[in-house]
Amino acid sequence: MYDLVFEIIINGLRFSFNISNPLISIASTYGILKSENGICKVHNRVFEKKIYDLMLSIQETKLSDEIISYGQFESKNQLLLKEILFKFQQFMQENYSEKDLKFLEREGRLLFLSFLKPILNGKGFDFKEPVVGNERRMDLVITYFKQKHFLELKVWRGEEYHQEGLEQLSNYLDLYQLEEGYLLIYDFRKTKEYKQEQIAFKDKQIFAFWV
Repeated sequence: MYDLVFEIIINGLRFSFNISNPLISIASTYGILKSENGICKVHNRVFEKKIYDLMLSIQETKLSDEIISYGQFESKNQLLLKEILFKFQQFMQENYSEKDLKFLEREGRLLFLSFLKPILNGKGFDFKEPVVGNERRMDLVITYFKQKHFLELKVWRGEEYHQEGLEQLSNYLDLYQLEEGYLLIYDFRKTKEYKQEQIAFKDKQIFAFWV
């Protein structure tokens, strides 16, 4: 059941709600999952947040031997999100470049969320936004004192989807009245590069990092 809920919450996968499936039946019986238009959904946002925090905590303890100094990521109560993403990119390249593809596809997002959590350290919060459709992306709103950032975590699926994603991110930034947004792109191709780009898209500045 943990694995099923993990894929729904962290990786944004969609599963048909078939009550004849023993795993789904048990999850429904205990109020973990419900059917929403025939798709498995966590029963409510409170449950989702609690389970999400538990999964982060479990991963955070696994990272305890690799944790770096976090004080460098804030200045005068300002969260330096670009520096966080750059450091995470380095962290992934140095520590996880040799990991197998299945591990990274499953754990990649959770690694970043676990990396971010101690940096926020009670001074800031991250809110996972619901995503419509099976787009393999996760949207995060990060608040830190009076700051607000919008970060999208997504899987690289080609240039066409990338452009569609930029359009969608720009629309979200309009919704939150922000001029800057961030993209963390998980690229599972063997030919990938660990790179960064500052993208001017319409009237927005989008900072993209590939891992």
